[in-house]
Amino acid sequence: MFEEIYREARQRVVGLTMGLSAGELGRTVPACPEWTVHQVVAHLSGAASDLVSGRMEGAPSDEWTARHVAERENVPVEELLEEWNVAGDKIGEMPRIPFQLAMDTITHEADLRAALGRERLPDTVWQPTLVWMTPRRLTGVTVKTEFGDLGDGPITLEVEGYELWRAFFGRRSRRQMESWNWSGPAPIDAIPFFPPRESDLVE
Repeated sequence: MFEEIYREARQRVVGLTMGLSAGELGRTVPACPEWTVHQVVAHLSGAASDLVSGRMEGAPSDEWTARHVAERENVPVEELLEEWNVAGDKIGEMPRIPFQLAMDTITHEADLRAALGRERLPDTVWQPTLVWMTPRRLTGVTVKTEFGDLGDGPITLEVEGYELWRAFFGRRSRRQMESWNWSGPAPIDAIPFFPPRESDLVE
């Protein structure tokens, strides 16, 4: 599943960002408040190149991702996309693509779509990963979404699937997650892989 997710996400992001104007490439990505569109692409390209070359010291720390951005600050986006395509093809030949790489890529695709005012990531892209992650992250919770019930715990949560999926990757604040329809004590700390945002993010 993760090999297909990564390959298709890379193709979509290349199509999304190729030919953008300088103004669009310099646009701040609200989900990544310290990065522009260009810098998000630099990170995606850098992560793929690092994986292929084995340059994984410190991954996936902030320092590791910051290096991708710093090293490619003045590289045109067309070259970044070519670098990513070359590395991505080599990753496609690997026997197994890391879960983290696939999830990072579709998460940043969603970030870019929101920043550029494009349509939301299609349900068919993120919904299978929501189904896979929810019972693993939220043990003890039955999550009721538009896709049906996920998990079988005594606490129930009624929430839009996309909201929960974005929250898994730190794109929602604690206040936003607490405002969801919980039947009992909300295990907020069990949701995000990364610390939740300090400010609300509405997409």
